[in-house]
Formats: sequence, C-alpha cells, structure tokens
Amino acid sequence: MLGAPRAPTQEPRAYRPTWAWTDEGLVRAPVFGVDERGILCDPRGLPVEDRRGLLVPGFVNAHTHLELGPVPTAKQAGFVSWVAQFRAGAPPSAAQAGRGVFQAIRAGTAALGEITNNGWSQGALTAARMPARVWHEVFGIDCVDVPGDVSGRLTPHAPHSTHPNMIKAAAALPGPWSIHFDEDPEEAAWLASGTGAWRPFLQRSGRDLSAFPIPGLSPAAYLASMGVLDRRALLVHATCTRGADLDLIAAARVCLCVRSNEHITGRLPDVPGMLDRGIPLAVGTDSLASTPDLDPLAEAAALRRAFPQIAVEVWLHALTAGGADALDLPVGRLTNGLAPGLLLVDVPDEDPLGALFDGTVWPRRWLACPEA
Repeated sequence: MLGAPRAPTQEPRAYRPTWAWTDEGLVRAPVFGVDERGILCDPRGLPVEDRRGLLVPGFVNAHTHLELGPVPTAKQAGFVSWVAQFRAGAPPSAAQAGRGVFQAIRAGTAALGEITNNGWSQGALTAARMPARVWHEVFGIDCVDVPGDVSGRLTPHAPHSTHPNMIKAAAALPGPWSIHFDEDPEEAAWLASGTGAWRPFLQRSGRDLSAFPIPGLSPAAYLASMGVLDRRALLVHATCTRGADLDLIAAARVCLCVRSNEHITGRLPDVPGMLDRGIPLAVGTDSLASTPDLDPLAEAAALRRAFPQIAVEVWLHALTAGGADALDLPVGRLTNGLAPGLLLVDVPDEDPLGALFDGTVWPRRWLACPEA
C-alpha cells in the first residue's frame, strides 16, 4: 500500500534514516534537520528521530497529463491508431485532474511537469500547493499565428503536429519548455516526405496540409535546424531516436516514459546511447490513457527491467535531481535551504537501491512535504 497523502511538518525536528540518497550517493544513517515549513536545515539542537528505511527527496514526475483519465486502448497499435482510440474515449475533466494530483501525492511525487489542454490541472495543483511546471499544449500544423489567449506557458504538442512558428515561440520563452518527440515511426515518415499514416489522419481532421512546410528531415534534424535544442528543451519519449540523431539532441534533455512506449508502440528508446552522449534524463508517467498509474517509481522500475545493465543510481538521479533540473524547480535534492519533501520508503536494509527498483510497491511515507 502507498502511504497516506502528505501532511505538513508540525515543528522543527531531525531525522536519522537507515539510508539516504544524497548528492554524494547512498549514505548510511545521516541526520537531516527540517523546519516548520519543510525546509531542510542544520540539525544541531533539534530532537532526532530514528526511522527505518530509505530517505529520498520526493520524486519528480517530469511528464504528466493529469486531466486525462483511463481510456481503454489496444496495445502496440501505433500512435495514430492510439490517438483515434483515445479521442473516442472519455474527455478530459477537472475532476480527473484532481484525482490525478491525489494519486501523484500518494505515490511520493514532490513536483510535476504537467501538460494541460484546458487549464484544469493548474487549479488542482494550486489547491494542493504542489510544485509544478505547467505547460498549456497547442496543436495545429496549419496554425501559423501563435495564440494569444493560452493560459499558462505555451508548449507545442510535437514536431509533426505543430507549426514551426509555435515551436520557435515556445523555445524563445525563458525557462524550460517541453515537446513530445520521435515517439512513433510515422512521425519521422511525415516529416521526411509528407507520407505515411499521418497524412490521411490529418486530412480527416480537416487540417490544411498546404500550410505546413514538410522539412524533409528527421525529427531531431528538424528541431536542430530551428536552433531550439539546448538544456531548456525537454524532449519527451525520443523512442525512435538513434545514431546521428542522438548526437543532434545531445544538447537537450530527455524525459523517458517507457511504459507508455511499450503500450503504444512496443518500442524502447536507446537509453544506453543517450547516456553515452551525456544526455540528462528525467522520468515521466505520461497519462492514464497509456500507463496503469501515475507512480514515477513504478516507471523507474520498468526502466530497470528494460535496461538491467544500467546502474540503478541512474534511475534514482533521473527520478529526483534529473527531473528537478529539467523543470527548473527547487526540489529533487536533500540540500539545506530547499524543501524537496522527505520521503521515507520502507525497503530492506540490504541493497536498498536494488530493492527500490525491483517492482515491489514499497510502502512510502512523507516525513516533510514540498509546497509551492
């Protein structure tokens, strides 16, 4: 069972867990002070409570769609087919956004990278006082003018579904921005030659395809040609990116959502290739339309199963500091002066990191809570 939703720290105190994940890696029995606001502080002079388990900063789920509820879709049908099935399902809702925030908190999530289409999730996150980077997603390969009435920060859906003017406008804003990227082979086919399954789908949707200049490039080369790839760019999925295209995106960041990839296309990203190029990684759950839950730890466990040759420390960094850096939020590290949330996970004392990612739904409890 997952722990109850977080409760605020009532008074300054200090905690000494069996293990803790810090900037120095896994450390045995360190002591952390936390004040009444949940901010980490010098523990000297504070009463110390011993706690069994692994203490980590609250997880960062760098890519969610809280407004989207569970939608039955066929496995490995491809993205175009998945979109058609999704559209036939239940519409997004404010109620689902609220439920999503509750689920995220119960899973030990300290901060979110949220994609909204209606603005409902922003209200739910504000009510929960949850740190988040919220982007308002825009579509339209034939929408040349950037909309001026978007609530929150603009983000383009994907290179194959959004006019380049919108992509450039999003990348020109200060701070991080996000885009779905190279998720399915049909995306590359459309950008390279204007063919494949996207053409009839877009035509049925009533889009003016003449307004979109087919670049004749791969998704990576297309974004590179716009000059928008740097560490502020969070490329979500990168499922099909390989070889020279990985070199092109090496200046950006990647958010991995492998359970969604396995459900929609049955493909996995080239994570070893990303690590070889020093690409910073974050982890996201995507939406309940393609994953069973909003638990970032379950997402990281799926990465561990898919890539057993990669050290588990990579996944814990991606779950915490990697996600925090991608969203530019002051969480993800057990550092004095920050309020990352103190999450205690009840894993065995022996090999706590190995156990953390073995797929078990370990009990977890908030000792101190992050707040926006």
